[in-house]
Amino acid sequence: MSYVFQMISLERVIEYTDLEKEASWELEYRPPPSWPNEGLISLINVNFRHKSDGPLVLKNVYAYIYPGQKCGIVGRTGAGKSSLTAALFRLSEPEGDTYIDDILTTSIGLHDLRKKMSVALQVCIAEHCHMFFL
Repeated sequence: MSYVFQMISLERVIEYTDLEKEASWELEYRPPPSWPNEGLISLINVNFRHKSDGPLVLKNVYAYIYPGQKCGIVGRTGAGKSSLTAALFRLSEPEGDTYIDDILTTSIGLHDLRKKMSVALQVCIAEHCHMFFL
């Protein structure tokens, strides 16, 4: 039994040594300290895969979330809810354009992007927000 456990542990360690590198934590261009000041999120033809050689899990996504708008992302298991969140946080680099208040998210470092974002899980009730069904 312990031999099997050791082999699984070794496999995990090997997997972690082969992780893809994230984008730069900081880039030369920095958004203004007041960014985002409105909160407009625009997704334009966004495609996303969790690994650079993996299959597309989001294809041709277009969405506009307007300032002050509350929205919920709902869908069946495997519909792409977590993948959409991963694309917004750039956990892997999406294809297409994602803008927050007219700043292309791939033009800023991950620190500047992620420190201004958060996720609230399961707090939105249908009559209080717009729903995006995947």
